[in-house]
Amino acid sequence: MTRTQFGPWVRRTLAYPAENRLSTAALETLAIIAYRQPVTRPEIESIRGVGSEEMLRQLLDRDLIAIGGRSDDLGRPNVYITTRRFRCVHYEAGRCR
Repeated sequence: MTRTQFGPWVRRTLAYPAENRLSTAALETLAIIAYRQPVTRPEIESIRGVGSEEMLRQLLDRDLIAIGGRSDDLGRPNVYITTRRFRCVHYEAGRCR
């Protein structure tokens, strides 16, 4: 039970969703994309040495990366780029409102 005088503060705190942290693998994948963009999944996997499908899905869900088109390579794989949200969060915090 919360004291009456602290009720508004508790409600305000609970109203904000918890921001989940990225795992080491997700950060690794995001760093590769940010540095080498546009980059395909096979290129990411050859750098990391492991499969990256799940990390790419998580980063797409969080709107940190986007599909920037298709490569002309065999099979025409998707090319990944960073999004405006990624750039705002990490580089342009003061200018992205």
